[in-house]
Amino acid sequence: MSNNRRSAGRSAPDSRQLDCFREVMATGSIRAAADALNVEPSVVSRHIARLSADLGVALFERRGRGVIPTEAAQIVLAYCRERTASDDTLRSRLDDLRGLKRGTLQVMAGDGFAEAVMDRLLPAFCRRYPGIDVTLRAGSARDIVRAIAEDDCHVGFTLSAPPHASVRVFRERPRPLRLVAKAGHPIAALREPVRLSALASHAVALAMPGAGLHALVQTATEREGVTISASFTADRAATLRRYALAGLGVTFLSERMIARELAQGTLVARRTTSKVLENSRAQVLVRAGRTLSAPLRALLAEVKLIDAVL
Repeated sequence: MSNNRRSAGRSAPDSRQLDCFREVMATGSIRAAADALNVEPSVVSRHIARLSADLGVALFERRGRGVIPTEAAQIVLAYCRERTASDDTLRSRLDDLRGLKRGTLQVMAGDGFAEAVMDRLLPAFCRRYPGIDVTLRAGSARDIVRAIAEDDCHVGFTLSAPPHASVRVFRERPRPLRLVAKAGHPIAALREPVRLSALASHAVALAMPGAGLHALVQTATEREGVTISASFTADRAATLRRYALAGLGVTFLSERMIARELAQGTLVARRTTSKVLENSRAQVLVRAGRTLSAPLRALLAEVKLIDAVL
């Protein structure tokens, strides 16, 4: 009887405890979680210990210098996500009631999209809804999918993101990847679609792992049984563009990413025989199975502006 009374009297987990818990789940380390939260490790340990005691279960087991979650921790993580979703639903309904005079919107954009989102979409949105606090972050396709799945981001713009059960594609448009070279490069002289195997004798620049550009090229080469050794690797499409402009070699980019250089004739874009690269898509991603917040619904209603980004 007394145990049942204690269980019934337990309050919901403290938000500070859950913040520490989620950070430890994300980083796999008390110290890394403390660094991310800008607190001392002892603070994180204390909150985790209190949460574990309140719930009556062990949440983590020590493994080397880090920790690994128990089965109970996975249940608590699911609770955290459900709680975030409930908070979003509450805020959405209140936002509707206030007529979008207040609210928040978390946006993430992949490489090649951040400038377009800022130049073609957000200015009009911010002018129309000045009370909405907007955050724009850059990230790889993998980062964006993870952030949306974990309710750390409302909407993402990226290139052919990896599929995820908790993320859905709201809108997409074709954006094929082309083989890009400086005018005068041997590849630029080719008229027929280029086989990836033809790149064996050329220097090639590739995007860093995790980027949508990298994943697409990797999938394309695997499908064709070709290995491409990168002579140069970069984390920005702008850097890859400059590599090609310098005449150092070729790279893979969409025509939109090099529109100015194509118009000037300084860069040339050539089609490839790869169906993977030809079928690349620019995408708008949102959380699946969640009530979309009022600010997000307002942003997604700007279809013409979104298409201008894609």
